[in-house]
Amino acid sequence: MHDWQYFFNHDRSNLNQGTYRIFEPEWKAEILHWFSQKDVDKQQKEDFIQALIDFDDGCGDFYRYRAYFLAAEALSQFPECSLGDAIVEQLLKWSHAYFRQDKSDWQILPKPLVQTARKTLELTDRKRVIAAFVHLVHTTESRSILRVAAEKLGTLDPGNKSAIAALLLLIKQAKFIHWSEIYSLGQIGYNNETVISTLVQFIKMKPDEITNSWLLLKDIYQGAIIALGKIAYGNQIAIATLIDFIQKYKDRVICSDAAKALWDIDPGNAIALNTLVQILETTKNTSWLDISVTYLMAIDPGNKAVITILTERMKIAQNEFFRCNAALCLGKFDSGNRVAITTLSKILETAEDKWVYFYVADMLAPTNDYHQQIIKAMWKMVNLKNERTSLSALFILLEIDSNNQQAFDTLIRLLNTTKHESILTSAAYSLQQFSLSRKLEAEKLNELIAVFIRFIQTHHYLEVEEDENEDLFPLERLSYESCLLDIADNLISIIQSEHFPQVVISLKDYLSEQFYKNNSYRYEAVFNIIWHCAENLTYPDFHKAIN
Repeated sequence: MHDWQYFFNHDRSNLNQGTYRIFEPEWKAEILHWFSQKDVDKQQKEDFIQALIDFDDGCGDFYRYRAYFLAAEALSQFPECSLGDAIVEQLLKWSHAYFRQDKSDWQILPKPLVQTARKTLELTDRKRVIAAFVHLVHTTESRSILRVAAEKLGTLDPGNKSAIAALLLLIKQAKFIHWSEIYSLGQIGYNNETVISTLVQFIKMKPDEITNSWLLLKDIYQGAIIALGKIAYGNQIAIATLIDFIQKYKDRVICSDAAKALWDIDPGNAIALNTLVQILETTKNTSWLDISVTYLMAIDPGNKAVITILTERMKIAQNEFFRCNAALCLGKFDSGNRVAITTLSKILETAEDKWVYFYVADMLAPTNDYHQQIIKAMWKMVNLKNERTSLSALFILLEIDSNNQQAFDTLIRLLNTTKHESILTSAAYSLQQFSLSRKLEAEKLNELIAVFIRFIQTHHYLEVEEDENEDLFPLERLSYESCLLDIADNLISIIQSEHFPQVVISLKDYLSEQFYKNNSYRYEAVFNIIWHCAENLTYPDFHKAIN
């Protein structure tokens, strides 16, 4: 079978008579194998690639993109293709908008297109991609393009000299040092002496050499410390530098980052371990406490001294929130610790601060301890008839038991009756984590899908109303733009194959040029959903639904 039309034969007059194996996942491996076969005529391969990149799907380019990405992936098996350079260049334009040098070509690129293009760059002809990035770092005049291109080049070709030199030059010529550029060095400069030396210089800089602002200085220090921890394993100069830094800044939280980096490049280092333990003993800051415990879990899990310190601090803490956090840290560090669970349970019963109340219940929910107690308490909160409080309690109930039909029915009623945009936003944003669609009856699933579709069709920007009686739990307030995109993600996570055609029909009108210009976020949200449908429908079925 040498004729490429066995895989792809587009019949515009009758799509059901055409052959579209290029869009069927089970055929992908065989198609790529076909391109690797030496007994297949080169011109056949060229013609197939040409047909793929020229495909006009007649339904919004969703299948045109899919065909193009298949052609790009085929280059890994057919690198001598005459169209290879043009295909890789197009992938760069789709994958990073700022790689387009001609500003007239700039446009908003939907997230699925960008993500798929970036993934395909890793699957296509690697030599061509590396060459394209090398050319870019040597020719671009844009700092942002140079940084991203250098980091990507270093990822594709570890130790690439052009990538490292580009970043070092970027930092050297900068009027202000950016954390992102330092971080990039840590991504690509493993065991490179020049990079390590540069990072050491940053850590040794004095405040007046960089900035008078501690916050800006902290970003530079932190970026260099984290990068050093990734690339300087066993380097004695780096080890000595971090030890000096810890001694100099032992009263600041950044000291914990330095201790973790020191342990990473010098496992077993006593100074690193003792530094983190000392922070646990003395800090009154809950964030410092949590960071130190997280690092200690990574470098010395089960450390008896840590358990003793946390237990003591939890018992004597006067501040309810600090005591709560110490108990949570102890529970994380020593999974199943009965003292921690008992303490949290008591806090759950007696807390006067309702934020602490929900916080503790949420942390206890995954432990399988005191579930009945939490369930009773949460239904009490639901029955207060305060929508924000009810929503918070319902999520905790569903985390404990995602099959709880009463909780789900209550949640759906809340979604369908609330007049608060922020309630609907927060609820829809959080539903995905419970994977409820797999456990719902068809009628309930359809009801939830209808809620999401209606939200995407009608949601508009509103100032979230303030209600001083609804501050029991500070729900995350998403922006209008983030809300639409997150609702799209949630809808994608619950729709099943039987819903795809109707979802496309319901939303296709929002892909018009008018919506692209006047409401780009609604356009992008709808694009994301329909892209997902296109990946799971046959080409003829999708063409019928969208036209």
